[in-house]
Amino acid sequence: MTRFGIAVGAYSAGVPDARALTEFARTAEAVGFDSVQVGDHIQWHAPIHEATLVLATFAAATSRVRIASDVIILPLRDPVLIAKTIASLDVLSGGRMIFGVGVGGDHPDEYRVMRVPLTERGSRANEMLDIVRGLFAQERFSYAGRHFTLEDVAIAPRPVQPRLPIWVGGSSEGALRRAARHGDGWIGAFVSERKFARLAARTRELLAEQKRSVDGFTWGAFLFAHMGPEAAPSRAAAASYIDRVYHLPGEDIMSRFGIAGPVAACVERVQSFVDAGADYIVFGPVCGYREWPSQLAAYGELIARLRRR
Repeated sequence: MTRFGIAVGAYSAGVPDARALTEFARTAEAVGFDSVQVGDHIQWHAPIHEATLVLATFAAATSRVRIASDVIILPLRDPVLIAKTIASLDVLSGGRMIFGVGVGGDHPDEYRVMRVPLTERGSRANEMLDIVRGLFAQERFSYAGRHFTLEDVAIAPRPVQPRLPIWVGGSSEGALRRAARHGDGWIGAFVSERKFARLAARTRELLAEQKRSVDGFTWGAFLFAHMGPEAAPSRAAAASYIDRVYHLPGEDIMSRFGIAGPVAACVERVQSFVDAGADYIVFGPVCGYREWPSQLAAYGELIARLRRR
């Protein structure tokens, strides 16, 4: 069965407070989402809350949905501290945490301000995932790598889940290899249906090389979304938002990687990603936070229609 998530990230037209975020998470849970998710940037084109604090807000506001980072830019964090933080989130949410990770790089200034070499982001992420897995699994853990050395480190409490799910985002060969080695899922953003199918097939090949089964592995697709009674105004509003928040060509992004307009018009586009192999669809609402209530109601209808198929 296809599952559905909804992710918040940077903001245009005002910054939501704790009440708005709490209501967002509770409404998302009520209308049928399987997860509420949080994007991550340290320095960005638009305001954005620190991701793990939003995850904690979502965990406290909900009881059923999974809580997911989508995705933490892993090389910008300390491996022990992020392992500790994610483990605590899993405990506080009652075992509902999904740790989504990526390496970013689309805004290099973030690496400058965090004093991390951009060229090392892939190798740092790989070592950090080894460390995070080790700290989750073992009472005490030591590690010696190119970037990090740990001796007899313990985090307590450790996660509630025996294997806390890690999803790896990205479309590069390095990201797919990272997902096959470390991940319990892969999530693709800025990928068309055709590209999604190709990258998913490549990830299956890499899982086989690692002698890992595809059973239980998650195949996620991220779609920008703006629901509205008419397609053209909805698409225009979404495109304008992407122009402002992402500094990307909004019309092109929505055409290739988004859904816009009435529910009936969006069902088939979402279904095309399911047909390409996605078993988890994550929507990224491209609107101001004051529009979240009306958007969530439409998402609920969209999910209900897709699940009746």
